[in-house]
Amino acid sequence: MWFEYLLSFFSIYVIVAVVAAAHALLHVRDSRAAFGWLGLIVVFPIAGALLYALFGINRVRRKAQRISQDTDSEPLTDPVTHQATDGVLRNRPGYNITGQRVVPGNSVATLYNGEQAFPEMLEAIDKAQREVLLSSYIFDNDDTGRLFVEKLVAARDRGCSIYVLIDDVGMRYSFPTIIRELRRHNIPHKRFMPLKLLPPSFSINLRTHRKVLVTDRSLAFAGGMNIGDRQLVHGDSSHRASDLHFRFEGPIIGEFVDLFADDWKFSRGEPPKDWQADNPQDGRASCRLITDGPDDTLDSMMLVIMGAIASARSRVWIMTPYFLPERQMLGCLQAAALSGVDVKVMIPEKNNWPLVQWALQHTMSELLDAGVHILRRPPPFAHSKCIVIDDDYSLVGSSNLDPRSLRLNFELGVEVFEPGLNGELAAHFLENLDSCKPFTSMELNERKTVARLRDSASALFTPYL
Repeated sequence: MWFEYLLSFFSIYVIVAVVAAAHALLHVRDSRAAFGWLGLIVVFPIAGALLYALFGINRVRRKAQRISQDTDSEPLTDPVTHQATDGVLRNRPGYNITGQRVVPGNSVATLYNGEQAFPEMLEAIDKAQREVLLSSYIFDNDDTGRLFVEKLVAARDRGCSIYVLIDDVGMRYSFPTIIRELRRHNIPHKRFMPLKLLPPSFSINLRTHRKVLVTDRSLAFAGGMNIGDRQLVHGDSSHRASDLHFRFEGPIIGEFVDLFADDWKFSRGEPPKDWQADNPQDGRASCRLITDGPDDTLDSMMLVIMGAIASARSRVWIMTPYFLPERQMLGCLQAAALSGVDVKVMIPEKNNWPLVQWALQHTMSELLDAGVHILRRPPPFAHSKCIVIDDDYSLVGSSNLDPRSLRLNFELGVEVFEPGLNGELAAHFLENLDSCKPFTSMELNERKTVARLRDSASALFTPYL
């Protein structure tokens, strides 16, 4: 009898290992990550397969923008630029990857930290007469979060249709979660890919990292800011972070609405009613919305960024809280610096995820040796995300420059072809430059053996960070 039980257990053991290993081989695109999962599954089949189900299955099926193959149909006199050389070179990657032309006639304003962004966002909700669309990764149950709920309740009571989408993992940064407040006030809401037992859904990855607010389809806010006291640099939160958010007006609003509607339907919500606001072309910025995620849009953001870097002629300035470029992007940054382009990357002085910092230090010498400048910005935690290239191109949005953002999360980026915003973000970069401390090759070389081993070990987890 015991032999039969042992044989049954061994059969299950083998079947689980084979199925999990086959799935990893077929679906994990990064060979290093695939090799790591295979090793774990072979040594610990049951536990390895369970961990793989939780953290390794990183694709979902959903309708997404297909990559355009019609690369010759993009006109060389695209309204994205009045200079038909560098601007077109930077325009082409985004068009060829997404199939979307730039949308001219928009205005884009920069909002610094929650002190500037939240009052404008709350005022927009106050003025809404028809509809409020709100998506966030983190929506804290604190003073700021409850103030947003209060404004949403008032908008609902005066007849607005309200749609609130929150990531199921991100909302758990505060406890009790904001869901209690939304339910108490009967605010329509959805949780993005909720964790649940029945039917089983335990994916810790595949999160929506997008932060979007659209009111009456005439005004949109997007960027890196979550909703909570943590975004107030002069507040009392122990997790204070400086950040950038952006206000958009113009025809690009329609694309924000379409993206939100796709995410809402994916979360099993009834889509917002079909209506169109009047958004005249009254701004100077040409914009393209870039959607990226572990679906049909996989690698869109990374390819757009690499294409923009490859077109740079004078500068590539990057602000990001998490900088862990994959090998392809690392090569683009090296090539740009070696070509004489001023490549600067501004990261937090102290990362709130030390593993990211340690893994970066393992490969940082390759960047420093090529002439890339890596600058550490002092507290509060620098959560800003933007890329400034030459004098006419900016990429803003929710994406960090690490594998989690570029491969696992659902992200949003906006290419902005407009010298005014480029100049403003460049000035913001320079304002913070004096307080930054650069990483140096000498500093890396002076690390003790224990630190080198720690950094090397951390780098092994790069595909998952």
